[in-house]
Parts: sequence; structure tokens; C-alpha cells
Amino acid sequence: MRNHKKPYKYLFSKSCCISAAACLLLPSLSGQVPEAVLAVNPNVLPENSYPFWPSYNYLETEDLQNLHAQEWIDRDHTIEGWDWSLPEHVEPAPTGLVGLQRIIGLDREFIPMNLDFKANGVGILWVKWRDIEPVEGRYDFQPVINRIKQANSAGIDVILRILSCSKSRGTGSKATSSGEAPLWLEDHGVNLLPKREARHNLNFDPAHPEFHKCYLKLIDEMDRAGIPEMVKAAYVGYASHSFGDEGIGPFREAEAAENDALPHVRERLDAWHKAFEGMEHKVFMGGSSHYGYAKGFGVRRGFVEMYLYNIPNEDLGQHIDTGGYLYVDEAAPVIRNQCFNGEVNEEYEKTWATAERGFRFGSTTNSYPYRYFTSTLRALQMRCTYIHTTGHLIPEMLPFLSLELGRTVKDTPDVWTFLRTSYLKASTYRNNDVLNRPITPSEEKGGIPVRNFERWLYQRDAGGFETRPMIEIQQPIKMWMVQTDRYYDTIARAGKRIGFDIDDRWGGVDGKLALKVTFLDAGEGNLQLAYNGGERIKNQQLLGDGKLKTTTFLIPDMEPNTMDHDFDFVIQGGEGTKEVIISMVRVVSDI
Repeated sequence: MRNHKKPYKYLFSKSCCISAAACLLLPSLSGQVPEAVLAVNPNVLPENSYPFWPSYNYLETEDLQNLHAQEWIDRDHTIEGWDWSLPEHVEPAPTGLVGLQRIIGLDREFIPMNLDFKANGVGILWVKWRDIEPVEGRYDFQPVINRIKQANSAGIDVILRILSCSKSRGTGSKATSSGEAPLWLEDHGVNLLPKREARHNLNFDPAHPEFHKCYLKLIDEMDRAGIPEMVKAAYVGYASHSFGDEGIGPFREAEAAENDALPHVRERLDAWHKAFEGMEHKVFMGGSSHYGYAKGFGVRRGFVEMYLYNIPNEDLGQHIDTGGYLYVDEAAPVIRNQCFNGEVNEEYEKTWATAERGFRFGSTTNSYPYRYFTSTLRALQMRCTYIHTTGHLIPEMLPFLSLELGRTVKDTPDVWTFLRTSYLKASTYRNNDVLNRPITPSEEKGGIPVRNFERWLYQRDAGGFETRPMIEIQQPIKMWMVQTDRYYDTIARAGKRIGFDIDDRWGGVDGKLALKVTFLDAGEGNLQLAYNGGERIKNQQLLGDGKLKTTTFLIPDMEPNTMDHDFDFVIQGGEGTKEVIISMVRVVSDI
């Protein structure tokens, strides 16, 4: 069922120890939010703490040369916090790209990264149409070519984005000079799209015949200049009220068919296809288009900081089953065709916690490391091949991310599941659901559970393997898709026995394995790993100190599907242990 049919001319841009008892309670919502903050963002929730993540420390691009991957330890051991390590022999996937610096305009240079970890790091170059064609018919791509060559000389491949629609940005004396489209379009009578707010872009209408004709010429000249061969990838967008061309046509993201039905949208994509013929995998769109997917184009969204968005989403293969588990339909075109599949995870500067940017995620930066952690895992759950990321608030996660991007079940070095739960509004889910998932009365009233972020490792409840969500972490704001009064996530599940199943297509199970279990040490006793029909047992003593820890079990041989309910292995409480509380499990292959 889809209920949005209006064209949208504007797109939205987008380890620590505490007592076990305190961990398991929902943090108090009794704090106060300053009235000035509420006036800018009424969705801000009272201030809260985020105990299992480091304090806020924003890393600039220059800091990345001092960043190292988490150490791989080839033996059974336990550490505090999460474990993001991978064996030293693991290399990035050829299609896995991470955007580590962005240059807007042509005046600044890309800096050498000198990374001490493995990554396919790329630079993002934004240029204005008006700088390429300041006078109609006079194209100058040489400055763009020079900047691409400068980046290459610094060891950096470039992703290109040509900004094409805005006449002006915001208000004030510099609004027009901040625009991106050539002003001579006015001489052709190209109309302007209405602004909803003064701060929004004033955009030329891409559907106007003269704009459209001139835009197609621009793309043809880009091809003539040899740009497609020079870049790693290139972005094609439409119009946006904010900085950057977003979307792929005038209709909302959910209305891909409506956009695809418009001749000028198809012709824009045809022009990009002609320019990148034989290199179609380089092109990624600002929104879903089945017409574009059929050409081999990919897509880049840009709001993964709102880590529960795009649930459900048919084009990205994101759905919730009747048990409440979030799953990936790998028949979705962007996954099936192994297209460019991108996200942006960038809103972590201090200014996002100020009136300047509307207190987007609250009035302090306290929640930012938690959001960065969750958003990074969500992007990987969505099978992303590319992320533009900044801040790097949990430094060990960036090398991990760089080695995880662009993987399939056939070549991934690990499989994992993060045992989290959130609750979505039934109405929001229904409005975007094409599978007509049945919604129960309790889900209508209390929200649809979103269980687990999974990458080819599945936890499922079954008879004798029942679990319940544990460790509530408050969200910093009331996100639009979250069930009212359930503005929290749980980051673990508790049970006497918890069953896990590795995707049978993963060949890694045939070799040596390292099984990493992140758990809350909340009670005395033993955490056990049981496998090979339960004949093999490994133990981890619990101290009851309230710390979040990760224990690693090395396994020389695991026989698939030998446990009850065809589980591959079970994590359970030992004799006298009531239950175990598990947050994340990773299985790493070929150690």
C-alpha cells in the first residue's frame, strides 16, 4: 500500500562498567530539555547516558593516519567492550569503498591519507555546473580534470558529484553566489520551484524543456572530456531544498514507478548511461529508479544516522517477518545485481547539537558515539558497498567497516548478528509495505518489533530457546518512525539457551573459526558455547561485575546444523546459571 502520490520538489537531505542492575533498566526520562532547544527541535528527549560507548571525540581527516585496526588475537581470550578485529590477511573487497574526505569546489586539494589500516579510501568531489559552463556553450572541464589528477597523485580515487539545480542557497547577500546552476538559464525562461522555507534552496525546475536540453548537453560534454574513465564513481541526482542534488525525479522515494514514467527522468538516465557505457557500475543515483537499476546503476541514500529508516523498503530488500526479525531480501535489484549501494554517516560535528543546525540529535554530543555505532552496523546490515563517513567516534570500527563493505555471503570473512530491538509505528510500516505483512493487535498498539541487525548469522527464538530483549538505551530524539513512548533500543537478548544459525551458503564454516560473543557479565556462573550436537562445550566464567565484554572461542571444526532446530551452535547458561545476556555474536572464518 502506497499513499503518497504528490510530487515532491524538495527532498530531505538528508567500554565502560556500571552496575548490572542499572544496565537493565530503562534510563530515566525525568531530565529536562531546555525550552530553547524544544523551540528548535521539539523531538529532543531528556538528556541521558550511553555507558557502553566512549566519550565524544571527533576525529578529523588528518587524524586518520594515527588510527589502527583492533588487534587480532589468535587464541581464546576475553576483553572489555566489543571486538572489531579481523585476521591480518583479510583485504578489502574490490567493490567496498569508504569516503574519507570531501572537497566542495575546485580550490582545495585532496590530502594524502597515509592510512595504517587497509581500506579502499576514496575522495568525494562536488563541483558546480555554473563553474563548468559559466557561459552557455562554453564548457571547461579542465579544472575538474586537474583536481582528479591531483587526487590520484595523492593516492586517492575520486567520486564525482555535479551540482546542477539551485539558483541560490538560503537567504542573504551571498545566497545567489552560493548557488550551483548557471544563471543564464533564466534567459531561457526556466521556471523556479517554490520554496517551502526561506532557508531552502531556490531551484530551477529540471523538468523545464530548456533546462532539460542544456543538462543533457552537459552530460554529453562530460563524456567528451573523458571524465567517466577518470573517476571511481559518479552521482546523478535531481533537485533538493538542501545542499546537493537529491532524489532521482520529482516524486518521493517510494514512488519510483511515477518517476520512471516521466520522459525527462528517463532521458537524464539515458544520458548518463551513454556517458558511462561499459562502466555502468560506476553510476549511482540519488534515489530508487527501476529504469536506472535495469541499466546497472546503483543508489546512494544519505540518512543512516536515523538508523531505523527504510524499514520496510522493497528496493533495498528491507522487511520484517512475522516474528519481528529484520531480514534482507537479496532478490532486491541493488543487492541481486551487486550494484553500488551507498550511505552517508556524517552528522556528528558539535554543531549538530546547537541551534545552528536545529539540535538535530539533541542538545549535547553524549549520544553521538552510540548513534555512530548503531548507524555503522545498520549500513552493513543493508549490505552497503560504500559509506561516506566522518567523525570516526569509535576508531576501531572504521578499519572494520572498511573490510566489511561490498561483501557477499560468498566472500565475507565473517558473519554476525547484533541482538538489538526497536519498535516501529504500525502505520508507518504499513504505508511503505508492499508485502502486506499482517500486523497483530498488539503491534498496532505497542509497535512492530525490529529484532536484530544481521549479516548472514541468524538468531531465532524456538521452543526451549526463548529470549527477551534486555538493556534499554534511550534514543536521543523521537524519530518519526518509532512507536510513540517507545523511544529506546535494547542492545541485547537474555535467555537460558540462545540458538544461532549460520547461512548455509557461507563456505567459511568449513575451516577454523573464531566465535566472538559480546555479553553483559551480569551474574555469576558460566556462559557456554555448545556445538557439534552439544558434544563440544566451551566455557566462559561470569564474574557478575556488570561489564560488557567479548569472549573469543577458537573452534577447529564445526559441523553445521547439528543442534536442536538445526541451529549451528548455542550460547547458554551453564549449570546453575539462570540465563546469559548476549549483545553481539561474530563468527570469523579461516583464522
